Amino acid sequence: MEKKIKYGIYPNPLPNEKGETTYQVRHEPNYTMDTREFLDHLEFHNRFDKAIMTSALIVLKDEIVEQLQDNKRFRIDGLGTFQMKVGLKTKVDDEGNEVKQVITNPKSITARDVEVTGVSFIPDPSFVRELKRHTAAKSTTVRGRVSGSSRYTRQQVVNFLDTYLEKNHFITRQALRANLGLSQHAAIKWLETLCNEESPKYVARKEGTTIVYRRYDKEASLP
Repeated sequence: MEKKIKYGIYPNPLPNEKGETTYQVRHEPNYTMDTREFLDHLEFHNRFDKAIMTSALIVLKDEIVEQLQDNKRFRIDGLGTFQMKVGLKTKVDDEGNEVKQVITNPKSITARDVEVTGVSFIPDPSFVRELKRHTAAKSTTVRGRVSGSSRYTRQQVVNFLDTYLEKNHFITRQALRANLGLSQHAAIKWLETLCNEESPKYVARKEGTTIVYRRYDKEASLP
């Protein structure tokens, strides 16, 4: 039985070389299946022993961690390859805010500056082919919206920003995404829109490699 791809249509943040808005499509998941649901599903459909499967998942997770810590990639045939991602450590400034390091001299980088930042996963080509074989190339649900920004009104976003900035000196795109559950494009769009109004309440400023946003009156008082 073919499954239907559920996707949304989103404008790209930047126009093309002709100044035109281009669009992309993204998957719109219904929800996230957790481990408990997964084990119940296996037990119901395949009659696997739940205790054995739970142990197998724990062993698999522990093995992936151990092999990545040994600076190896971990490949599961037919599924894909896991690899550790590393980067420069995040520092905490005098105000308690996390900021990315900016290093201009590569010789100054030492092991103390490096930390694990995540894990990358490269799917096996056969895994992708299997997914394509059982998935239709059309959707029963098309969402022509702008990256989830329609979930909030302007006033709701402004109310959140004002409350957040009463307790914090600035906000980043990542912080807005995390607090309001927005996509990266939606967070950028909201912040840029509010900073470019006729009488803007907020202003953007680049600090190192990060763009931070402050209330306009607070920014004006900075050197």
